[in-house]
Amino acid sequence: MLRDQIGFWLSILMLCLLPIERLMLPFNLRVADFALVLLAVYGLGKAWRTRQRLVFPLLLPLWLILFSSLIATLVAYAHPDSVMAIVQEVYLFAWFIILTNVLKSFPSPDLDRLMKIWSVIALAEATIALMGMLRIGPSIFYTEPGAGPVSPSAGFSRAVGTFVNPNAAGAYLSISFFVLLATSWPIWLRSVFGIWLLAGTFGTGSMGALSSTIASLAVLAVAYPIVKNRQAAMLWGGVVGVGVGVLATMLFILGIWPSLLSGIGLDTSGQLFAITVGRFPRSLAGRLTIMEQAWSMYSLHPWGVGPAISHLHMPIGASLHNDFVAFLVERGPLGFSGWLWLVGATLLAPLRTAYQRTDRHQRWQVLALGAGFLACAMNAFTHEVSHFRQVWVLMAFLFAVGYAPNVHPTRTIREKRIEL
Repeated sequence: MLRDQIGFWLSILMLCLLPIERLMLPFNLRVADFALVLLAVYGLGKAWRTRQRLVFPLLLPLWLILFSSLIATLVAYAHPDSVMAIVQEVYLFAWFIILTNVLKSFPSPDLDRLMKIWSVIALAEATIALMGMLRIGPSIFYTEPGAGPVSPSAGFSRAVGTFVNPNAAGAYLSISFFVLLATSWPIWLRSVFGIWLLAGTFGTGSMGALSSTIASLAVLAVAYPIVKNRQAAMLWGGVVGVGVGVLATMLFILGIWPSLLSGIGLDTSGQLFAITVGRFPRSLAGRLTIMEQAWSMYSLHPWGVGPAISHLHMPIGASLHNDFVAFLVERGPLGFSGWLWLVGATLLAPLRTAYQRTDRHQRWQVLALGAGFLACAMNAFTHEVSHFRQVWVLMAFLFAVGYAPNVHPTRTIREKRIEL
């Protein structure tokens, strides 16, 4: 298959611009949207010229989410921000589908090259995050846009990097970690680079991103050998067992976190502790308070208050910090069902694809990308990640790899598959 030079280079441009979120544009657009729009227009034009067969991943759950957003807007406050949010959702869903079709037209080596480029860019972002945590370099590395001045004194800060907030930076690095694992680089190189990405995630202070990354990595470690041996029952049992174990461990640790760390000799009074793992109890208490207020608001508007305006009706004026709660409160039961459908279908897709693959690297690749989305789904319990562009780009790569031709193990030596 010949390389689509224009589409390939536009994809590289999109990956280079993806982390640059500090430049806020009108209508909540980002710098990466310039490349995404160009890529979408080019992809549609190419599909029209070549009569390319298009695929529409997640079409039904996406339609259900849009329909529920419209219903909630009409029956609740009909706020202009909700109308704008619906337009933004249409835009987001449209370029996700188009990007998936563009990527699926690339040969597998080109997809691997793009994921390597993504990983290199993410390594630079991780370096910036660590600099921000240590307050090395410009203050924009550790200061959110619009925030007040930060004391220049030495110490630690939650890194922002080139993003608008630490949680977005943490989600990007978490996703990039699994994109890195999906590349064909040698295992030792992926391990070294992966540790650096985890360190950068730690620098953001986003414990939701870091803990979901580690938990998803544990699920991947259990799922891959089971899929390799084609044992479906063991797969579900192993994944569920790991998930329950991780959840129980996290709840246990949250309950005794400060005393546990003090008991093993760690300093729990330092600034670094306060901006990282020390945030667990405070974050949990704050999110429980938000959920109580969100439930009171939902009881008054069971069909939803409309997308993007729940914070206007919260007593503390905060966002919901939870995609599952946000879809229920803002879009009602239809929107919540659509979100669960989207998450479930996206998680099942890599498992189904992995069982169909005969090539070892292809199985690993699709499972690694699936684990990246699993981390996003876990992180969605603590942050609203559904509007992060990096999440949808990951999903486009996941489905594009799933649509790639199945490689038969009896290929020529020249085309010998990359062993994990």
